[in-house]
Amino acid sequence: LGLLEVGLLGQWNDCLKSNRKAMKDVPESYFKAKELVEGNDGKLVLGSRPVGENRVGMLAWQITTKTPEYPEGRDFVLIANDVTVKSGSFSVAEDEVYFKASEYARSLGIPRIYFSCNAGARIGLYEDLKAMIKVKPIDDNAPSKGFEYLYVSDKDYNSLPEGAVIAHKVDEGWAIDDIIGTTFGIGVENLQGSGKIAGETSQAYNDVFTLSYVSGRSVGIGAYLVRLGQRIIQKTQGPILLTC
Repeated sequence: LGLLEVGLLGQWNDCLKSNRKAMKDVPESYFKAKELVEGNDGKLVLGSRPVGENRVGMLAWQITTKTPEYPEGRDFVLIANDVTVKSGSFSVAEDEVYFKASEYARSLGIPRIYFSCNAGARIGLYEDLKAMIKVKPIDDNAPSKGFEYLYVSDKDYNSLPEGAVIAHKVDEGWAIDDIIGTTFGIGVENLQGSGKIAGETSQAYNDVFTLSYVSGRSVGIGAYLVRLGQRIIQKTQGPILLTC
């Protein structure tokens, strides 16, 4: 936000120096931003909080800018990935912020801008399990032949929460069939959220002005969102990687 404000101030200074407008000074409140935060009812409301206190890797603001071209002021909604949270990846929580902020912009009929820099849909790890996993090789003397299965010992399997791992009994312990984990938002449920925000982006393009600025790597659903928004400004160092 600070860079946006500085850039806008630079535009005003250039305008005043060139005498393009019959104005003697930069207007008051030429840049105002209010963060959209989740209220008790789950809806986004205008508010504020200290920088860095968000635990979700998606942020949104309603911004008012007074520009030399339109000094009366215009409102728009800015949505942005926070790459300091899980590399800006999308889980259900991020999808909900994006969806609600885009819906908010449509309800007001104001432009919706998306700053994209992310790692796509989040595929998480069940960290507690990593140290327990053992490998059953096909041939103990020839590791290059591969392995039969991954497994955990009886003791480790019994220490895991019920439903965290789906496994079947083998001589060494329990061979792992599926890893479910204990935390919501690290698996395929994130793909459902990706579909939800893709649909919302298409609707936003039909209803309001949409623009995406790709400031860094945008992967998977991140790439798809900027494509669905149609209008894109892309930095040379900001690749758009659409995965299949």
